[in-house]
Amino acid sequence: MGWISPHSENGSVRPAFPLTLGMGSPLGSSPSSRAGRRCHGDGPLAEARLVSLQGMAGQFRSYVWDPLLILSQIVLMQTVYYGSLGLWLALVDGLVRSSPSLDQMFDAEILGFSTPPGRLSMMSFILNALTCALGLLYFIRRGKQCLDFTVTVHFFHLLGCWFYSSRFPSALTWWLVQAVCIALMAVIGEYLCMRTELKEIPLNSAPKSNV
Repeated sequence: MGWISPHSENGSVRPAFPLTLGMGSPLGSSPSSRAGRRCHGDGPLAEARLVSLQGMAGQFRSYVWDPLLILSQIVLMQTVYYGSLGLWLALVDGLVRSSPSLDQMFDAEILGFSTPPGRLSMMSFILNALTCALGLLYFIRRGKQCLDFTVTVHFFHLLGCWFYSSRFPSALTWWLVQAVCIALMAVIGEYLCMRTELKEIPLNSAPKSNV
């Protein structure tokens, strides 16, 4: 670092100041370089740590508004919802030797504890919520979006029931079952997605040096 003499040519005294370059930083001592030396030190180990931090930051995905992707995910989750629900209904109906029907899926009045088809349908809806939570894990993969997609799937199911029976679902049992399914699907799906997101973050990826 160079210093300008405090004495001018005419003999007057003026304050000494360091010779600076660029934006006013002393020569060879920029703020970024001083901060880098304070945080990481000098040498190959510091460079390795810096590269490891940059790689860690690169693992965080940046998300942008993509309507086509969101629409594709909605269609995919709706397919998973009705596909797995149909499989569960066929399975439980086969166990009790009952014939499956679309009424078990879209008729809001059939759900209840008083009839065997109603109990089977309720069981299938609960099991289907667990299956759809796995669908959130594999196809959505973001904990913050699990509730949004869960509500969207059940909203379209509400419209399907309304269209199938030509009347708005008013049975209290149907609404209770849907509320339980929404809670199970959203909570379990968010839990699974958050576990996956935490596994993708390396906590100690800096190389060790043998001293």
